[in-house]
Amino acid sequence: MSQTHGAIPMQMIREMIAAGYIESADPTAIQPASIDLTLTDEAYRMRGSYLPRKGETMRDIIARGALYPHALERPLEQNGIYLVRLKESLRLPPGISATASNKSSSGRINLRGRLLADGIPRFDDVPANYNGQLWIELIPKSFPIRLHPGDHINQLRFFHGDSRLHPFELRLAYDRYGLLRHTDGSRIEPHVDVLNRGVTMTVDLTSQETIGWRAKTTAWGVLDTAKYDHDPLEFFEPVFKPKSDELVLHPEEFYILATKERIVVPPTFALEMAAYDSSKGEFRSHFAGFFDPGWGWREQEAERGTIGVLEVEAYSHDFVLRDGQPICLMVYERLIAAPEQLYGTDLKSHYTAQQGPRLAKWFKTP
Repeated sequence: MSQTHGAIPMQMIREMIAAGYIESADPTAIQPASIDLTLTDEAYRMRGSYLPRKGETMRDIIARGALYPHALERPLEQNGIYLVRLKESLRLPPGISATASNKSSSGRINLRGRLLADGIPRFDDVPANYNGQLWIELIPKSFPIRLHPGDHINQLRFFHGDSRLHPFELRLAYDRYGLLRHTDGSRIEPHVDVLNRGVTMTVDLTSQETIGWRAKTTAWGVLDTAKYDHDPLEFFEPVFKPKSDELVLHPEEFYILATKERIVVPPTFALEMAAYDSSKGEFRSHFAGFFDPGWGWREQEAERGTIGVLEVEAYSHDFVLRDGQPICLMVYERLIAAPEQLYGTDLKSHYTAQQGPRLAKWFKTP
């Protein structure tokens, strides 16, 4: 069954490319409910992070704030701010808007990627009727990173109207599909601590000896996205199960942690993890934030669900995280129609069957 309003699935994204709404797109970069955006070789080292004013193009911003052109064969410096043109451009029709987010792999190496568009004074948001180029602001926060033209750092989703589930729709989906599950596959019963503006998940600090990873303040090298055999211990240090069931998050440190529960994204839904929910504490719990239709989905009821892995950063002061504490809010969206392919079933991924705080695809298995 199709919906009038909702997120746009992959088969309709292909039709948007054919209609000229998305130009210079790579058809192989289409995911179940998104499209990966592509870096070009046009890049600039910026003196700061900019948002354009209305009517101001990104090339106006470059003329004002670029320090020098940057060749992508040279690494991006830690905490440097870079602006890179994306291969794709948009000619959106009335009623169709778009939202961008980091891909999971770039989020797990603490590479902040924010979409920018001509005359749009906000990040990661493209309104209906937009006609123009797309750019990405890149900031490697933990260590230097060497990127390459053709890399996919962020992804774009398209919407017709409001795709978020209303509370009753969310409760129906929760009861029908068992959206949240214990590690043994059994359903978690709904209650106010679980269902409140979305589905709440909690942090796992006890089930494994290595409960997470912390980025090193001084890495031993440069992470090159053309290589998939980096030694994780050159860039991260393991976080072992604490004796007190507590983990102190320090400001300016980057952690990769996992959830206790397994989450399910049925075929006609997508999922976004709220980056910051003040009710959960003074920390940010995700920098990627999007789960395609099919995440954790299995035909067999008992096999459904996959844990979530989070990129976590405290704000201005130390924050004590305790085992089982709420850590993220999962917001479900309806799709206009089920996609032709599902994540994890038809389209495999490095993260499909993750059972703990898995590092990005560029690292050897520790």
